[in-house]
Amino acid sequence: FKSNRSRSSQIDDSQPPHAHRYIQAMRQTLLDELAFKGKNILVLGAGGFTLSHGEPLNHYTYVDIDPAIRSIAEQHFLKAPINGRFVAQDARQFVASAEARFDAVVVDVYSDQAIPSHLVTQEFWQASRRALQPNGVLMANLILDSRLASPYSRHVLDTLESVYGRCATSVLQMGQPYANVIVTCHATGAPSAPGIYTDEHHQADLEKLGIVRP
Repeated sequence: FKSNRSRSSQIDDSQPPHAHRYIQAMRQTLLDELAFKGKNILVLGAGGFTLSHGEPLNHYTYVDIDPAIRSIAEQHFLKAPINGRFVAQDARQFVASAEARFDAVVVDVYSDQAIPSHLVTQEFWQASRRALQPNGVLMANLILDSRLASPYSRHVLDTLESVYGRCATSVLQMGQPYANVIVTCHATGAPSAPGIYTDEHHQADLEKLGIVRP
Protein backbone atom coordinates (compact mmCIF):
# COMPACT_ATOMS: atom_id res chain seq x y z
CA PHE A 1 0.00 0.00 0.00
CA LYS A 2 1.60 3.27 -1.16
CA SER A 3 0.67 6.70 0.13
CA ASN A 4 2.29 9.98 -0.86
CA ARG A 5 4.78 8.15 -3.11
CA SER A 6 6.10 5.97 -0.28
CA ARG A 7 5.43 2.42 0.84
CA SER A 8 3.35 2.85 3.97
CA SER A 9 2.00 -0.65 4.66
CA GLN A 10 2.22 -4.29 3.61
CA ILE A 11 0.48 -7.56 4.45
CA ASP A 12 0.81 -11.09 3.07
CA ASP A 13 -1.61 -13.96 2.51
CA SER A 14 -0.84 -15.88 5.70
CA GLN A 15 -3.41 -16.27 8.49
CA PRO A 16 -3.19 -14.16 10.48
CA PRO A 17 -1.50 -11.93 7.90
CA HIS A 18 2.03 -10.75 8.52
CA ALA A 19 2.56 -6.99 8.30
CA HIS A 20 5.66 -4.83 8.02
CA ARG A 21 8.36 -5.66 10.56
CA TYR A 22 7.84 -2.46 12.55
CA ILE A 23 4.09 -3.17 12.80
CA GLN A 24 4.87 -6.67 14.06
CA ALA A 25 7.25 -5.16 16.62
CA MET A 26 4.65 -2.68 17.84
CA ARG A 27 2.03 -5.42 18.09
CA GLN A 28 4.36 -7.59 20.12
CA THR A 29 5.01 -4.75 22.55
CA LEU A 30 1.35 -3.82 22.94
CA LEU A 31 -0.22 -7.29 22.99
CA ASP A 32 2.49 -9.54 24.46
CA GLU A 33 4.78 -7.37 26.58
CA LEU A 34 2.24 -4.84 27.85
CA ALA A 35 -0.64 -7.36 27.69
CA PHE A 36 -3.10 -4.85 26.25
CA LYS A 37 -6.68 -6.11 26.23
CA GLY A 38 -9.76 -3.93 26.04
CA LYS A 39 -7.58 -0.83 25.73
CA ASN A 40 -8.13 2.29 23.64
CA ILE A 41 -5.32 2.89 21.15
CA LEU A 42 -4.94 6.06 19.10
CA VAL A 43 -3.00 5.69 15.83
CA LEU A 44 -1.78 8.91 14.22
CA GLY A 45 -1.20 8.17 10.56
CA ALA A 46 -3.45 5.51 9.08
CA GLY A 47 -1.30 4.02 6.32
CA GLY A 48 -3.00 0.76 5.41
CA PHE A 49 -4.70 0.35 8.82
CA THR A 50 -2.60 -2.76 9.46
CA LEU A 51 -1.88 -2.30 13.18
CA SER A 52 -5.42 -3.39 14.07
CA HIS A 53 -5.99 -5.72 11.11
CA GLY A 54 -7.14 -9.07 12.47
CA GLU A 55 -6.62 -7.87 16.05
CA PRO A 56 -9.87 -8.20 18.06
CA LEU A 57 -8.57 -7.48 21.57
CA ASN A 58 -8.45 -3.67 21.62
CA HIS A 59 -10.25 -0.59 20.32
CA TYR A 60 -8.51 1.55 17.69
CA THR A 61 -8.98 5.13 16.55
CA TYR A 62 -7.08 6.13 13.39
CA VAL A 63 -6.37 9.76 12.51
CA ASP A 64 -5.16 10.78 9.06
CA ILE A 65 -5.30 14.04 7.16
CA ASP A 66 -6.40 12.30 3.95
CA PRO A 67 -10.17 11.68 4.05
CA ALA A 68 -9.98 9.23 1.12
CA ILE A 69 -7.43 6.88 2.63
CA ARG A 70 -10.00 4.69 4.40
CA SER A 71 -12.06 3.84 1.32
CA ILE A 72 -8.93 3.24 -0.77
CA ALA A 73 -7.43 0.90 1.84
CA GLU A 74 -10.69 -1.02 2.30
CA GLN A 75 -11.29 -1.46 -1.43
CA HIS A 76 -7.81 -2.02 -2.82
CA PHE A 77 -5.62 -3.18 0.07
CA LEU A 78 -7.42 -4.84 2.98
CA LYS A 79 -10.37 -5.98 0.86
CA ALA A 80 -12.40 -5.62 4.05
CA PRO A 81 -13.61 -2.90 6.42
CA ILE A 82 -10.96 -1.40 8.68
CA ASN A 83 -10.90 -2.54 12.29
CA GLY A 84 -11.52 0.68 14.19
CA ARG A 85 -12.81 4.21 14.00
CA PHE A 86 -11.45 6.71 11.48
CA VAL A 87 -11.11 10.49 11.86
CA ALA A 88 -10.01 12.64 8.93
CA GLN A 89 -7.98 15.37 10.62
CA ASP A 90 -4.45 16.64 11.06
CA ALA A 91 -2.72 14.62 13.79
CA ARG A 92 -1.54 17.65 15.75
CA GLN A 93 -4.95 19.28 15.66
CA PHE A 94 -6.55 16.07 16.89
CA VAL A 95 -4.31 15.55 19.94
CA ALA A 96 -4.44 19.25 20.80
CA SER A 97 -8.24 19.23 20.98
CA ALA A 98 -9.04 15.64 21.98
CA GLU A 99 -11.10 15.23 25.12
CA ALA A 100 -10.69 11.44 25.21
CA ARG A 101 -7.63 9.91 26.87
CA PHE A 102 -6.01 6.84 25.37
CA ASP A 103 -4.07 3.93 26.83
CA ALA A 104 -1.59 4.17 23.95
CA VAL A 105 -0.78 6.73 21.28
CA VAL A 106 1.00 5.34 18.22
CA VAL A 107 2.71 7.92 16.00
CA ASP A 108 3.28 6.65 12.46
CA VAL A 109 2.91 9.79 10.38
CA TYR A 110 4.73 10.28 7.09
CA SER A 111 4.35 12.43 4.00
CA ASP A 112 6.58 11.64 1.02
CA GLN A 113 8.86 9.46 3.21
CA ALA A 114 9.40 12.17 5.84
CA ILE A 115 7.75 13.10 9.11
CA PRO A 116 5.96 16.46 8.71
CA SER A 117 8.07 19.03 10.55
CA HIS A 118 5.21 20.20 12.79
CA LEU A 119 5.03 16.65 14.21
CA VAL A 120 8.56 16.50 15.61
CA THR A 121 8.41 19.57 17.84
CA GLN A 122 8.30 19.72 21.61
CA GLU A 123 4.81 21.21 21.42
CA PHE A 124 3.52 18.24 19.45
CA TRP A 125 4.96 15.70 21.89
CA GLN A 126 3.46 17.66 24.78
CA ALA A 127 0.06 17.50 23.08
CA SER A 128 0.47 13.75 22.51
CA ARG A 129 1.20 13.29 26.20
CA ARG A 130 -1.97 15.13 27.18
CA ALA A 131 -3.93 12.64 25.04
CA LEU A 132 -2.66 9.74 27.15
CA GLN A 133 -4.11 8.15 30.25
CA PRO A 134 -1.89 8.74 33.35
CA ASN A 135 -0.24 5.34 32.84
CA GLY A 136 -0.38 5.46 29.06
CA VAL A 137 2.30 4.59 26.53
CA LEU A 138 3.54 6.46 23.48
CA MET A 139 5.03 4.49 20.58
CA ALA A 140 6.58 6.24 17.60
CA ASN A 141 7.85 4.79 14.33
CA LEU A 142 10.69 7.04 13.18
CA ILE A 143 12.78 6.69 10.02
CA LEU A 144 16.28 7.73 11.12
CA ASP A 145 19.85 6.88 10.22
CA SER A 146 20.56 3.48 11.74
CA ARG A 147 23.45 4.76 13.88
CA LEU A 148 21.32 7.60 15.29
CA ALA A 149 24.32 9.83 14.60
CA SER A 150 22.96 12.59 12.36
CA PRO A 151 21.95 15.95 13.86
CA TYR A 152 18.36 15.27 12.76
CA SER A 153 18.22 11.88 14.50
CA ARG A 154 19.77 13.21 17.70
CA HIS A 155 17.52 16.25 17.79
CA VAL A 156 14.32 14.28 17.12
CA LEU A 157 15.13 11.93 20.01
CA ASP A 158 16.32 14.75 22.28
CA THR A 159 13.09 16.66 21.64
CA LEU A 160 10.96 13.61 22.38
CA GLU A 161 12.81 12.85 25.60
CA SER A 162 12.61 16.48 26.72
CA VAL A 163 8.89 15.77 27.18
CA TYR A 164 8.76 12.10 28.19
CA GLY A 165 12.11 11.51 29.82
CA ARG A 166 14.14 8.43 28.88
CA CYS A 167 12.46 6.28 26.23
CA ALA A 168 13.28 2.80 24.97
CA THR A 169 14.74 2.90 21.46
CA SER A 170 14.90 -0.08 19.09
CA VAL A 171 16.64 0.13 15.69
CA LEU A 172 15.16 -2.57 13.45
CA GLN A 173 17.56 -2.53 10.48
CA MET A 174 21.03 -1.97 11.89
CA GLY A 175 22.77 -2.93 8.64
CA GLN A 176 21.03 -0.30 6.51
CA PRO A 177 21.76 3.43 6.23
CA TYR A 178 18.22 4.29 7.33
CA ALA A 179 16.01 2.23 9.58
CA ASN A 180 12.68 2.01 11.32
CA VAL A 181 13.36 3.15 14.87
CA ILE A 182 10.66 2.26 17.39
CA VAL A 183 10.62 4.58 20.38
CA THR A 184 8.50 3.67 23.41
CA CYS A 185 7.85 6.23 26.14
CA HIS A 186 5.70 6.25 29.27
CA ALA A 187 3.41 9.06 30.39
CA THR A 188 4.78 8.55 33.91
CA GLY A 189 8.31 9.42 32.76
CA ALA A 190 9.94 12.76 33.41
CA PRO A 191 12.99 14.54 32.00
CA SER A 192 15.99 14.67 34.33
CA ALA A 193 19.38 16.30 34.39
CA PRO A 194 22.14 14.12 32.91
CA GLY A 195 24.22 12.15 35.39
CA ILE A 196 27.69 10.82 34.59
CA TYR A 197 29.68 8.30 36.62
CA THR A 198 33.40 8.93 36.99
CA ASP A 199 36.08 7.02 38.92
CA GLU A 200 36.42 9.87 41.40
CA HIS A 201 32.73 10.40 42.14
CA HIS A 202 29.75 8.21 41.48
CA GLN A 203 26.75 6.67 43.22
CA ALA A 204 26.29 3.65 40.99
CA ASP A 205 26.17 1.14 43.85
CA LEU A 206 23.54 3.18 45.72
CA GLU A 207 21.44 3.90 42.65
CA LYS A 208 21.37 0.19 41.77
CA LEU A 209 19.43 -0.22 45.01
CA GLY A 210 17.12 2.70 44.25
CA ILE A 211 18.87 5.03 46.69
CA VAL A 212 19.27 8.52 45.24
CA ARG A 213 21.17 11.22 47.08
CA PRO A 214 21.22 14.89 46.08
